[in-house]
Amino acid sequence: MERPSEAEKARTTRRVALAAKNKREGVLCLYPHPPTGHKSLALPPLQHPKPTRSSVPSRPGEVKLALAAVAVDLNVRLRLADMPPTMQELAFRHTRSLLDSSPNTKKPSPTHLAMCLKKEFDAIYGPAWHCIVGKSFGSFVTHSTGGFVYFSIDKFSFLLFKTVVRPVKSPPLLLKLNK
Repeated sequence: MERPSEAEKARTTRRVALAAKNKREGVLCLYPHPPTGHKSLALPPLQHPKPTRSSVPSRPGEVKLALAAVAVDLNVRLRLADMPPTMQELAFRHTRSLLDSSPNTKKPSPTHLAMCLKKEFDAIYGPAWHCIVGKSFGSFVTHSTGGFVYFSIDKFSFLLFKTVVRPVKSPPLLLKLNK
């Protein structure tokens, strides 16, 4: 068995810390250890068995075809993407699992869906992810390269994107306005 890399250890540590914070705040999202007493939400596995040489898509067309098959299986309509296929697949599977986990008698909350999807991507891929969920909205956003996906599932549209966070080196200059 392979030892986890430092990046994988850091991602796991962030996920566990975020799950503990959500438990304290009473938020139920998809994390490895759901709070005690809450119904566990099943996320289809993303870890596939070790691929053989013949099973790995080698051409970009094969990767797109595999992602399209996942999208069709999960009833996802991909609108626009600038994101690696594995990240898109995670977004699709996580969102479908969230929608399927809500009771049939209660409509899923777009705010809750956006919060859970954002927190999942923050925990796995680092901070500065933003998520907009709704039935009708317009947007014009700036995103980091490789960090944008816009898709629809059922009646909801999902916009997930990442921005760059830069520390402020010095406070901005304030100009006095003459009155």
